[in-house]
Amino acid sequence: MSLSASAQSDDWDDFANEYMGEILDEEEDNGREIYEELLEMHRQPININKATRDDLLRMPFLSDAQADSVLSLVSRSHGLLSMGELMFVRNLEYKQRRYLALFFFCPDDQSYYDRGFPPDSAAQRGSQSSPKQEGRGLRTLLSSTFGFPLYKREGFRSHPRKELEQYPNRQYLGNSLATTLRYRSSLNGNLSWGLTAQKDEGEPFAEGKNWLYDSYSLFLMGKSKGAVRKWIVGDFTAHFGLGLTMGSSGCDPMNVVSSMRPRQEGLTAHTATDEALFLRGGALALSLGKISVMAFASWRRLDATLSSDSISTIITNGYHRTPLEMSKRNNIAALQGGLAASIPLGALRLGVNAVHTHYDTPFRSPTALYRKHYFTGSDFGNYSLSYSLRRGAISAWGETATSEQGGIAMLHRVQYAPHHKLILNILHRYYSTHYLATSAQSYKIGSRIQNEHGLMLGITAQPCKPLLIKAYADIAHFPFAVYASANPKNALTAMLQAEYSPFTDSSWLLRYKLRTRPDDNSLKAPDQRVQHSFKAQYRYAGDRIVLTSTADLSLLSLPDKGSSSGWMLSQKATLKMDKPTSVSMSAALFHTDSYAEALRLYEPILLYSSGYPVLYYHGLRFAASVQHKIGPLHLAVKYALTHYTDRDTIGTELRLYNGSTLQDILIQVALRL
Repeated sequence: MSLSASAQSDDWDDFANEYMGEILDEEEDNGREIYEELLEMHRQPININKATRDDLLRMPFLSDAQADSVLSLVSRSHGLLSMGELMFVRNLEYKQRRYLALFFFCPDDQSYYDRGFPPDSAAQRGSQSSPKQEGRGLRTLLSSTFGFPLYKREGFRSHPRKELEQYPNRQYLGNSLATTLRYRSSLNGNLSWGLTAQKDEGEPFAEGKNWLYDSYSLFLMGKSKGAVRKWIVGDFTAHFGLGLTMGSSGCDPMNVVSSMRPRQEGLTAHTATDEALFLRGGALALSLGKISVMAFASWRRLDATLSSDSISTIITNGYHRTPLEMSKRNNIAALQGGLAASIPLGALRLGVNAVHTHYDTPFRSPTALYRKHYFTGSDFGNYSLSYSLRRGAISAWGETATSEQGGIAMLHRVQYAPHHKLILNILHRYYSTHYLATSAQSYKIGSRIQNEHGLMLGITAQPCKPLLIKAYADIAHFPFAVYASANPKNALTAMLQAEYSPFTDSSWLLRYKLRTRPDDNSLKAPDQRVQHSFKAQYRYAGDRIVLTSTADLSLLSLPDKGSSSGWMLSQKATLKMDKPTSVSMSAALFHTDSYAEALRLYEPILLYSSGYPVLYYHGLRFAASVQHKIGPLHLAVKYALTHYTDRDTIGTELRLYNGSTLQDILIQVALRL
């Protein structure tokens, strides 16, 4: 690729590491969905001269004032000629301008085409229109990814027919190929449509119950500046208020510290490969004078484990590899409807939100103690009042919700930002034990928007230009039993991070994190699981090469099991080339006492494909990717190797492999028109 294209890839890595929270270090991938959404926006950027305020506020690193300043510059200039003109926005830092170029473009900016995007239709016709002509016409992206493991797990070994008749789940129904097809098109930036089709490893392809792929997701979306601001037919996600009734992404303390505001309300086309956390039907976003209204209706089938004609568990992993997994496919149906309306009243904005969900099969009464207050029945309703206020340096957001079964959920966040180099956050939440919400996704430390009361304090400060400090502390109390603890218990999460960048091409990062979680000991008495994590990283971004060196250390203390540890040394390198080829490599040496200290590595990515291998036990990991562009055609290959030095077998049951080395190849072909 060209230099600018390589730089874009490097900037995306920086953005993913800084603003997607600690997605690599958490056991729960709270930021995965918003990561996928922003990655989609990065691959299908928006013309900055046509961007709306809502488009800009999807950026977690922009404040309301900064978004308004960008729109004001675009209006005064009658459109920008280059993204470099953002330097005239006084309250935008260099890094923020750099990150904005990941999601927005100027039609006349050559760097946009260096990223592999074709010129607009006017340019293709040789039009002599104004240099600030808005990009128009049809744009299409078609990509297909194929994953080939160079080893055979137990689930792919052939078994005699008589054995399978007696034990049908000893062998996968499909082959080892994993493949994903993505198609995206947009017309004039106002109408877009797409298709995502996926087959996981072990799932049948074009046989059995699968018509070609195992899962499909489609959408058709339109936007306008009239009363109907947006409409979506097909698969989509919705986010009301702060997510206590209907949410489309989770959140953790690092997200709060790094973001200027909570998740933006709105409707979004579902473009990720997730097969569970989305809606299927239709949605509208209306602007009726000062009142904004969102409404949706959804009906879809879900995977579930049934017990005596009742729901035991809703399954969200999307796997259909064995007869047992196939028997749980589309077992239940869910009908959902929601309505949200908000109105500005000066500096105050008020909103009301309502969501109702009906399952055609009821949930059975839970038996485990920690599940005592989980879902029962088949109808669930949630209603809330949301509010936000901005006055000078102080911004506040809140939502108070209730459910039909009783219970209250409250979330409030106050931010004080006297300067864009100093941001203080306070976040308080109270989720009662009896609050039930089937689609709530919002800030939490536990596993559900339920049975949690906590307070988070966070700060982002830049005392001098090269030094950036982020810190937070979150204390949570669980009044009722949780998984691994039958007693009321507290949890603590704290983090301190310092980033020092004395030169534009070099930066150092140091991070310490403490996590304590409830975990009763062998006597069933209250106890704690305590984990200390350390990270040290150096990054050099030269004209021709980008190097990232990282050291990770994890110290873990478990009740009745003493202490254990894990460490990892990793190196990532990206070679920048003038010709349309780029090469990235990463290597890691890891050593952990058990899976409990597993560490995650961020690897070179391909289009729509992020690498987050989980590394544990003793071994090494190596990955290399090569990407080459031939006109509108983009070709990429990634090779990955994981070798264990302390074991001769890997995995268990159907995932068992009799060997110590795993090798995988990922091939991707993309066409952009």
